Amino acid sequence: MSMNRSKSWALILITVGFLIGVHQVGMHLHVMGLLIPVAMVGLGYVGIRNGKKIGWVIFGIGALVLMTKLSGLLAIVFAVWLMYYGYRLLKNQNDSAQFKL
Repeated sequence: MSMNRSKSWALILITVGFLIGVHQVGMHLHVMGLLIPVAMVGLGYVGIRNGKKIGWVIFGIGALVLMTKLSGLLAIVFAVWLMYYGYRLLKNQNDSAQFKL
């Protein structure tokens, strides 16, 4: 089954409509707060591709807002990376200590 452009847009619109409806009912999925910044980044990218200077402004503002919204997730990713890096340092230190007799 091939996906043409109109089917893709239809699926995107259905998904966004579903998310808006679920949010209005009271089930907060925390996705609605990300919808506007992601849309700004997307529109900014389209503006950049078309050679418009305003695209950089829209892209930059959207990216900054998106980073602040995802700061908790970024902190968790950074913490996991630090733990992994520390584990790798310990493992390499133990591996090199085994051969020094």
